[in-house]
Amino acid sequence: MRSSMLSKAALIAVAAAGLVMAPAAGTAQTRAAVSMGTAPRLINLPRGTSFAVDLPADARDVIVSNPQVAEAMLHSPRRITVIGIAPGETDAVFLDAAGRTILSLRVRVDAGVSALQDTLSRVAPGGAIHAEAVNDSVILTGTADSPAQAAQAAQVARAFVSAPEKVINMISIAGSDQVTLKVRVVEVQRSSLKQLGFNADILKGSGIHSYGFSRPNTYGVNGAAAGGGGLCYNQTGGRTTNGTSTVSSGSQTSAGSNASASQTWTGAPFPTTVTVTDVNGNLVQVPGTALAQASTGSSSAASVSNAIQDIASTAFRTMTGTNATGCLEAFERVGLARTLAEPNLTSVNGESANFLAGGEFPLPTGRDRDGNITVTYKPYGVGLAFRPIVLSGGRISLQVKVEVSELTDQGGFTIGAGTASSITLPGLTVRRSENTVELPSGGAMMIAGLLQESTRQAVDSLPGMTNLPVLGSLFRSRDYLNGETELVVIVEPYIVSPTSPDRMQTPADGLRIATDSQTILFGQLNQVYGAPAPGPAGSGAAWQGAVGYVIE
Repeated sequence: MRSSMLSKAALIAVAAAGLVMAPAAGTAQTRAAVSMGTAPRLINLPRGTSFAVDLPADARDVIVSNPQVAEAMLHSPRRITVIGIAPGETDAVFLDAAGRTILSLRVRVDAGVSALQDTLSRVAPGGAIHAEAVNDSVILTGTADSPAQAAQAAQVARAFVSAPEKVINMISIAGSDQVTLKVRVVEVQRSSLKQLGFNADILKGSGIHSYGFSRPNTYGVNGAAAGGGGLCYNQTGGRTTNGTSTVSSGSQTSAGSNASASQTWTGAPFPTTVTVTDVNGNLVQVPGTALAQASTGSSSAASVSNAIQDIASTAFRTMTGTNATGCLEAFERVGLARTLAEPNLTSVNGESANFLAGGEFPLPTGRDRDGNITVTYKPYGVGLAFRPIVLSGGRISLQVKVEVSELTDQGGFTIGAGTASSITLPGLTVRRSENTVELPSGGAMMIAGLLQESTRQAVDSLPGMTNLPVLGSLFRSRDYLNGETELVVIVEPYIVSPTSPDRMQTPADGLRIATDSQTILFGQLNQVYGAPAPGPAGSGAAWQGAVGYVIE
């Protein structure tokens, strides 16, 4: 193999001796004089460039281990040129006529970044971005004025390599801008509810027969009366008669409400079965054990008879006459709800930050192999997440996600209702927005909004009766519900810098917990004192703005 390589090197030397080569346009060439020695010398060559070497002795043979990476050419016995062909690494050895090593080179060819560096200087004139080639990859170092400028440099570098992943971006951003984001979520809800209905119950009895009419109020929107009261009329014209009872397993018989009980049982202390006879002659058997508490430990027939008489007088009561009850129910409710959430969050330029003030509630997701319920926790409350990017000119690009949620009974449901192991899951009322916006420091923008109005109304009536003049209103009920909602989400970013701790104010400044005597005697939870004397600006000695609420 060595002989073949020597032959190839000899052919290269002969061809070089007979030709005069001119360097190609745009090809850089470097010349260096070297002394004899066997230690390899490292040469870094951009692809497409050459390197000239003056030898201390006449060279006869040239050996290149990987001709696809670099070529070594003899222009004269003492002058050689090394040309970089493709990214990679190879060795070049030069021998004299006796086979001794004159020079050993370690040639490393990279992609070449001179053209890339010139382009970066034009597209990012304010930055100090440097490109360095390693084999067929490019490493970007230095500093950029903004994240946008660093992204542009990486995009330009990807055009000079064979694959985008061969660009290694190690550019740092000049400065350390920090962005504070103030978000305001304001919601106002108004609701009105109206209910009107007539509730009637009429019962007419004649001996053992009775007839009734009932029309309870039904509300199709809310399902039931939400509250309130009404005007009621009650007429009682019926007469009630108690039933009779007969004890068949003893010697006592009672009839009507004037029955007497002076005899005793002739059988067991309590009969096994007691037969009760109603006014129609129907027999109803009652187990004697159910009357065990009728006489306090004695076998008094009077006690048992009284218990039987109580059953008969209530279970077999008859009514003669008419009872009527009517109620006019009316209810009205007006509601107003205001929701204000102002989360603030600060992050370094280009970094993400998130914030949550609320809690987490368990949500069943399944069962394990032992049959135990497994749960996962879902957060709720006031949440904010954003990622700022400071652009040139003081503008800020924001990726914002804001959410305000609260637990509610609406939308909730119960798993296993009516059992001891039932689980009630609440619903969530959510206001959520996710946006990407661009605005200057100190500017404000409304990124989301909602204007909603809903009206629900239902009239429940008795078929055929609701169309009667005047009286028709007694056979129908009205349920009305109206809701109005207005919601806005506003963001305000600021480029901020640290300040002195003495200028910081917290909600706990000036708060003093009341003593036991103040709480017991005056019902105070915190101490009440006068306003402090005015002090210098920023000292915190004087109150500014609305006392009791931290504005800034």
